[in-house]
Amino acid sequence: MIDVTYLKRLFLNRGDDLFNRLEEIGDLIEYGTLNRDDVINITEYALDLAIVEENFAIKESLFRIIANAVTFQEVAKTIKWDKLANVIPTLNDPILDYALTIIGASKNQKFINVIEPYLNSPTDYIRETAAEALVEINYDPEKSQ
Repeated sequence: MIDVTYLKRLFLNRGDDLFNRLEEIGDLIEYGTLNRDDVINITEYALDLAIVEENFAIKESLFRIIANAVTFQEVAKTIKWDKLANVIPTLNDPILDYALTIIGASKNQKFINVIEPYLNSPTDYIRETAAEALVEINYDPEKSQ
């Protein structure tokens, strides 16, 4: 069974198979039928881990878990994303792409100001993701100008 305890054990042991196990969790969240409370708990814990993780591959896998939970299990409105919003300026582009998508899926308009600066990113796909995140929040950039 995949639950937050399983995820905690993976990080306590931090074995060579950590990356593969995280990928499996991401796949289970995407394709499986997990208990909604377990998905929420896993997502919240994965967010806490992802924010402080230094290994890029592990960090990206954690963000994939979170993005899958938001996309396929529709938990975005259930989770408080403030701590993610606070670290967005510190994230590099591949992780930032996930973070903007996640924040947009929250539908929380208080994050509009967090996302807007990325409409001017030098990176094409970050600009596109920011625009999509704002649309997801039901924000119309044309009306704000």
